[in-house]
Amino acid sequence: MFDVVFTTFNFLRSGTTGLVAQAFGRGDPLEEQAVLWRAVLIAVVAGVVLAAFAPLFAVAGQWFMGAEPRVSAAMSVYIRIRLLAAPFSLVNYAILGYVLGRGEGGLGLMLQAVLNGINIALCFLLGLKLGWGVAGVAWATVTGEFLAMLLGLAIVLERFRKLERPSRRRILDLPAYRRMLSLNRDIMIRSFSLLAAFALFTRQGAQFGTVTLAANAVLMNFFLIAGYFLDGFATAAEQLAGRAIGAHAATPFRQAVRLTLIWGFGLAGVATLVLLTVGANLVALVTTSADVRQAADAICPGPLSRR
Repeated sequence: MFDVVFTTFNFLRSGTTGLVAQAFGRGDPLEEQAVLWRAVLIAVVAGVVLAAFAPLFAVAGQWFMGAEPRVSAAMSVYIRIRLLAAPFSLVNYAILGYVLGRGEGGLGLMLQAVLNGINIALCFLLGLKLGWGVAGVAWATVTGEFLAMLLGLAIVLERFRKLERPSRRRILDLPAYRRMLSLNRDIMIRSFSLLAAFALFTRQGAQFGTVTLAANAVLMNFFLIAGYFLDGFATAAEQLAGRAIGAHAATPFRQAVRLTLIWGFGLAGVATLVLLTVGANLVALVTTSADVRQAADAICPGPLSRR
């Protein structure tokens, strides 16, 4: 459910990265700031709408999944709480897109480490130690997103304090908003196609019971983690190609595209070999449930299924 919801607004990260990189390439710091504030405004409005419709998303998710009552009840609780963080999550997308567009990968990594570190710590504290269960995990995510947003905004506001600020008219420029919203149209179509397949896969797994659903989730995480590594090359392409476009430099643009393709295919091949050779060990590392381990091993063909 959250993959589907938040992928709709992925342009707040990738689109912001590309547009900030273009402004950086042509030496336009005012436009860099304007791009960020446009993305933040879209994030706040969209996030408030998503949070307001949390009960509807919860009902729709239960209907689509058709899972057993315990799973449906847990999903409803999680969605209703987790969507309260929608404005914070989307603002974090915008901030991350801004810092990556400027080539500040270290700062972006720090912000993500803070977000996920708080999330992990509070998941253990609220979900397990205090016994809040699924609700505790959801509140941990809300808190992590909120605190990471405050830190990110504090950093960029401190930076902007020393710079000339763009006018309100420039920030609210409607053609600029249309460009931002349409920038990743093709990527959005591609993402929805993939997510439709993932959602159907998850739904069908839920029909076979909790163990199969959990096993599928474990295996899907491996696939998504490999995708996150590949996303690093996508981010590099957005940054480098954006700068080249902003500077009207054709040769660096072609070089960025070529190297991204080469390294991307290379990493995809390595990830495939890892999963085929040590996949069963990775499953055992992720889950302690014997039933889930057995189901995951049975689903995977070849060496992945050997114990």
